[in-house]
Amino acid sequence: MNKAKFYDIVKMDDIRVSVPQTSHFSVGTSPYYAHQHGLAIDIYHDLTLENYEVLSPVSGKILKVKPLIAPKPKFIGGINKDYLILISNPSNSDLVWKLMHVKPSGNVGDQIEIGDPLGKTIRNGYFAYWSSPHLHLEMRPFKDAIRARGGKHFSLAVEIKKNFKKSPMNLKFKEVPVEIQSIFPEYILGRFPESFYHKILPIIGVKVEVNQLNCLLDGGIPHYKIGTVISQQENSLNPSHSVNLGIDKIGTLHEINGQFGFLKFDSVNFSLNTKEIRGISLYLANFLPLIKIIPYQKNEFSFEPNSIQYLSLFSNHLTT
Repeated sequence: MNKAKFYDIVKMDDIRVSVPQTSHFSVGTSPYYAHQHGLAIDIYHDLTLENYEVLSPVSGKILKVKPLIAPKPKFIGGINKDYLILISNPSNSDLVWKLMHVKPSGNVGDQIEIGDPLGKTIRNGYFAYWSSPHLHLEMRPFKDAIRARGGKHFSLAVEIKKNFKKSPMNLKFKEVPVEIQSIFPEYILGRFPESFYHKILPIIGVKVEVNQLNCLLDGGIPHYKIGTVISQQENSLNPSHSVNLGIDKIGTLHEINGQFGFLKFDSVNFSLNTKEIRGISLYLANFLPLIKIIPYQKNEFSFEPNSIQYLSLFSNHLTT
């Protein structure tokens, strides 16, 4: 893989994570603890349900490969196994990379560089039936590398501004046209109009307004209960700030960690062409990312790729 096709999404003194420019990633589109507190990243080379060869987002030596028993999946094609891979961090020997959901092709002692083949994705009972194969990544203390909690906080490698002009967002989230990309029995992939996205170099995501500042929104609304907001301005987020998607208030920040704010979703729901759906999953990317539309039942919708369908948000907290 040509390393020039990768870009950094985390670059700190002792941490570097790079992903292909064609991939999606997410901090908060998951119900698990590490994602609900900004301690992990899921990297998706593809948003279908097909497994694929993962290209490593980190460099280091493989320290450990541990097969795990996973919950039995409730969907066809999954397995009840997982793999935990620990990779050294060449910039800080006190920290290691923890990776999951990939059956490794390498062995303990192998040196891995960013972009090298790492193994093939798997899907197991940790996944919802609509969850796409991905690589789960955490930075961990060397002495506490394996358990579910205890990851190291990180910041995304974005352009941070200290002074930022407030600019209210007046987009109305009523019958928003969505360009359909792909249709699967479990979900639909589509893209919002460009005006519904915001860019914090080099990352693009769905736009929300927090304290009259445009921020990125990441997460599964409302099915994962908690979402993640990413701000470009230092010290701009505070608990109790409202988060607006268009003119609708969708939640309130309850926890802040650097550039990340975490919100509990209000009583909100979505419909596609007037039919209520389970929710939408959001992602981040180096381009206008796709959204995943999740019906309550498989095969609920039937229409053509490249068509325009209409997504609506309903909230008990409509702002005016």
